[in-house]
Amino acid sequence: MMNDGLIEGKALTFNVLGLRLHGKQWGDPEGIPTIALHGWLDNANTFDRLAPLIPELNLVALDFAGHGLSTHRAEGVHYHPIYDIQEVLAVANELNWHQFNVIGHSMGASIASELAALFPDRVRASVLIDGFLATGGVSAEERIEQTRVAIEKILKPHHQARVFPDQQTMAKRVAEATDQTIEASSVLVARGHKQVEGGITWRSDPRIRYPTPLRHTRDQINLLLKDSTSPSLLIVAEQGDEWYQGEISLAREHHPNLQVERMPGPHHVHLEPGYFDQVAVFIRHFLNLDDEPKGATKTG
Repeated sequence: MMNDGLIEGKALTFNVLGLRLHGKQWGDPEGIPTIALHGWLDNANTFDRLAPLIPELNLVALDFAGHGLSTHRAEGVHYHPIYDIQEVLAVANELNWHQFNVIGHSMGASIASELAALFPDRVRASVLIDGFLATGGVSAEERIEQTRVAIEKILKPHHQARVFPDQQTMAKRVAEATDQTIEASSVLVARGHKQVEGGITWRSDPRIRYPTPLRHTRDQINLLLKDSTSPSLLIVAEQGDEWYQGEISLAREHHPNLQVERMPGPHHVHLEPGYFDQVAVFIRHFLNLDDEPKGATKTG
């Protein structure tokens, strides 16, 4: 379906592991199996501009649990990458995809890189857009403190998110709070809102904002990356998030098959007008879909 230059994709649902996960599909049903994973607090709409530029893929973008249209986790259950990883694999099994590509952005890129490390036999290739498996500079001691706080948080009642009068106001607020333009934030808001008394609010589970317990230390990440035998492309947005960028050299040291490309642009470089087409060029070249990319710097 076309809407303001976007292609929204075909709606899909998956009933896996006690959850109802929603998603969207683009491209060739007989094409290369590919699962796309969005960033923190985002949803499957994040690929509405990128996916149509790689139509050779059979691309399925998911709403993670607690995001977009998907089920929220049960009371007392933390939001943790281990659940996301097993749910991605459960969806792949539902699709009868033993091997598949994975494309992730931000949190989705971190989850994709961990998935590829844990299950290298399942992942053909991974594309990581402004994100990677990293500590973000958090020490092992701070990881322990995060776990304590996560437990304290989940034991307290959570409150309804802010109510907005309309989608435009919500999208404007997102743009003000992040580096996104209205053109990007409005795409995410379209799928990420719900009607409530007095206006609209976020569909996403407020508990997503809680600290995540039991995260990996740097030593554990190094061990994981050594098992990442499938090819991986990391696209770094020069004006994007910095939480993982200080650890790229460590990732390249331990990952046996990592290519790094840098390009100008903000964090949602794959969704922003003026940038998403270059992301598609990098992906197409990496997946051997066409010619050498132009206009950016190769660093690995």
